[in-house]
Amino acid sequence: MFSKILEKIGSLIGRDHQSHDRKFSLHEVQQVLDQHHAALLELYGIPLDELRNQRLRARILENASLRINSSSNPPAKSDAFGGDWAIFTPLPPTASGIADYAAELAPSLAPRLNATYVVADDAPDPDPDHFGFAVQRLHEWKSNQERDLATPRLYHLGNSRIHDYVLEEAMRRPGVVVLHDRVLHHLFEQTFLRRGDSQTFKTLAAEQHGRLGEMIADLAERDLSGAAFRFGLPLTAPALQNAKAVIVHSFESMYRVRDLLPHIPVQRIPLQYSRATLFTATNAGEIRKRLGMHPDRLIFVALGFATIPKRVDQLITALGSIKDQIPAFELWVVGEMPDSLRLQELANNSGMTNHLQVTGRVDMDTFQAFIDHGDVVVNLRFPSAGESSATLIRAMGAGKPCVVFDSGTALDYPDDALVKIPLEISSHTGLANALRELACDANERQQKGSAAAEHIAKWHDVNQCADAYVNFMLSASNERDEPLR
Repeated sequence: MFSKILEKIGSLIGRDHQSHDRKFSLHEVQQVLDQHHAALLELYGIPLDELRNQRLRARILENASLRINSSSNPPAKSDAFGGDWAIFTPLPPTASGIADYAAELAPSLAPRLNATYVVADDAPDPDPDHFGFAVQRLHEWKSNQERDLATPRLYHLGNSRIHDYVLEEAMRRPGVVVLHDRVLHHLFEQTFLRRGDSQTFKTLAAEQHGRLGEMIADLAERDLSGAAFRFGLPLTAPALQNAKAVIVHSFESMYRVRDLLPHIPVQRIPLQYSRATLFTATNAGEIRKRLGMHPDRLIFVALGFATIPKRVDQLITALGSIKDQIPAFELWVVGEMPDSLRLQELANNSGMTNHLQVTGRVDMDTFQAFIDHGDVVVNLRFPSAGESSATLIRAMGAGKPCVVFDSGTALDYPDDALVKIPLEISSHTGLANALRELACDANERQQKGSAAAEHIAKWHDVNQCADAYVNFMLSASNERDEPLR
């Protein structure tokens, strides 16, 4: 399949076979790549993902008796002190879920270790008083070589260009890597191609994925690489080549990294839950009115920046197909919705024009308010970079019924805590059925939300997660540093 696609791409990059004097435009090539992306997901992505999910369920059950995977009791509280650390991560006001994650964890880490947070030289100025730790830019931290060499490092690594300095430091110096996204192809592509180092990118792609990796790297250099190729060639191993240990947030990522790099210790630490704002018992109708929500309608919520993997198009289509079968409702996209996705046009064609509302980017207090005062949260992800969803944790922690694909990181959570639907992209039947049932059954919404909140309270407490971090960081820092590879 890949070879046929690449043959087609090769002909497009060349000349039109019907008119040999005309070259195809880059736009035409990109259209073909996008078409093949959908075909790959439909023909290969879903069956492969379903097979992985079957194996993942089996491994979770097989290892249920191990302490690290115990589903009966969370780990006991620890009084260990972690010592001095340098933590490389973006921080707010950088617009990043990982930046928010690191900032929310920081107050709970503060009593447990001494840390300096290291941000990029070109990052916006964070407020050090907010985090409870000193914050330095990369060049400031590295200017004191003696301190730098003596201090163990923790790297928060995600699949976006704001982590380029973290990636380069992690590849140079051993440390503990928090792998927020298992797929890092986008990060490598943006890091190396942006600075004109296409040869390093091509070499890494070829080392990890052979001739196919080399060809996809060549396409990426021309700005022609489709999303299916990026998700299919994760480039995880190069980022972890000097890792002393790895922290992940899901069973899926834990097993995948262990299989890929069996010599490196890997620990699953769930995403912590900490409310962005304290919930106040203000009149819900008044808050809904202030947010722009109808006070008496059923509110469906899709959280965060709308991207293709979040499948907002399926959500709009599914709701449009059942709009006459459920109580009066609104769909709120709480985040930005790019015009390129043409979702407003889809809403118009689906009879959803008067139901769809889009907020654009909002501050964290407003974001939390939309969660608190919505009725149903829809959190679909496919394909996935292996990330765990912080917005899903927020919604579950707030006691909201959440609809997810029964795939990947969703397998971390018990079936009674989520509404899990079959993975589908060319159909919306499963999603429509789940939404109809929740819309028409207030008791089902309440039961799912209560089970979700109970699970998050037991397993995702922020102080419990901070203890797990410190214990694992201590065990990793006590290991002898290996020579750089």
